[in-house]
Amino acid sequence: MTRFMQELNGRLGEYWQKRAEKELETVRADLDAGRITIDEKGIARNCIGRVLMEDMLEKLALVTEKVDTIATAAAREAEVAKELESYRANRKPHSAEEIAEMRAAFGKGTTVVNILTGEKAVL
Repeated sequence: MTRFMQELNGRLGEYWQKRAEKELETVRADLDAGRITIDEKGIARNCIGRVLMEDMLEKLALVTEKVDTIATAAAREAEVAKELESYRANRKPHSAEEIAEMRAAFGKGTTVVNILTGEKAVL
């Protein structure tokens, strides 16, 4: 059970339950106002066209049956994969200034690894 569901079910107290109920009202209002959209495949997107993250998707599924949580999660994964691929393709080597800053922060001789690209910089 997620933290939000514990809040909504009252397991964490009345304060959190009321807060969770208010969050659902906000999600419902966002859906009604078009700030959250659901396409014909059931994929939910925010006001700037990004696929919803898991926490917001959970809340949206509680206020409407129109959303397909599995399709939305798959679309989100594809969106993130595409963004990471673009980041890796456009990554430039570290500048001398960046190397100097990393050396000052981590110490000479340290290896710093970019977890998104796998690129290693030995300082």
